[in-house]
Amino acid sequence: MGTTDRSLSLLKLFTLERSAWTAEAAALALDVSISTAYRYLLALENIGLITATRPGLYVLGPAIIQLDRQIQLTDPLLISARPTMTDLIAYAPSSSVVLLCRFFNDQVLCMHQVLSDGPAPKVSYDRGRPMPMFRGATSKIILSFLPPRRLKAVFISHRLALQQAGLGDTWESFKANMARLRKTGYAVSFGEIDQGCTGIGVAILGADNYAIGSLSYVLTSEFEQRKIVHLASLLQAGAREIASALHGDQTTLPAPPDTDTQQKREQTVKLD
Repeated sequence: MGTTDRSLSLLKLFTLERSAWTAEAAALALDVSISTAYRYLLALENIGLITATRPGLYVLGPAIIQLDRQIQLTDPLLISARPTMTDLIAYAPSSSVVLLCRFFNDQVLCMHQVLSDGPAPKVSYDRGRPMPMFRGATSKIILSFLPPRRLKAVFISHRLALQQAGLGDTWESFKANMARLRKTGYAVSFGEIDQGCTGIGVAILGADNYAIGSLSYVLTSEFEQRKIVHLASLLQAGAREIASALHGDQTTLPAPPDTDTQQKREQTVKLD
């Protein structure tokens, strides 16, 4: 394994809480020698993943900005989801947001937001911000559609957090709760992440029928609770559109909803 490969462990040290590191501090955190830490830092600096703000002090580098732009332009999930998300936000109450999120390292990351008309809602799911796996409809619906072995590993690693979130005190109770969510097909939460916000989330499924991400509404204004089922059905249709585009051709945008689909959606909303 090369120095660049090993240095990736150092890259994980850079967080919002601690965004700058010296070789001495990195060596202590990674339990390696200072000379080894310097080699790691140099390897990352050579490819632009970190940069020195002054001699001996390093922060994240410009290559990450370049990679983020590349993700925005080429990621198949983002490309497939954007048109559908724009379509879905039209049916949400004022001051709402549609979120696209995915599972990463036992957390959930927001990949994209689409805002409705009205005052911009303040929600915690900012792009790239790690969010808890066990609170909020956006996260819990992904959790429920993880492969069985991954779900068991999450339970073993985070048993206390799952108990505190009310998702199950034992493996059997946790597994039963996840099965109920899968059967319902969507998750709903009230103020679990942001006070006064209602979340409605559905899973975007891969070809193996396990979650590759989630599509969700976050509603910040008052609305009739009976609309939750109708909004969830719109999200489910949107998730299927995204999945179909991914499974069919990951290099092209999905076709926009046809007229019949659009009319059916409008009729569903008008029923309320």
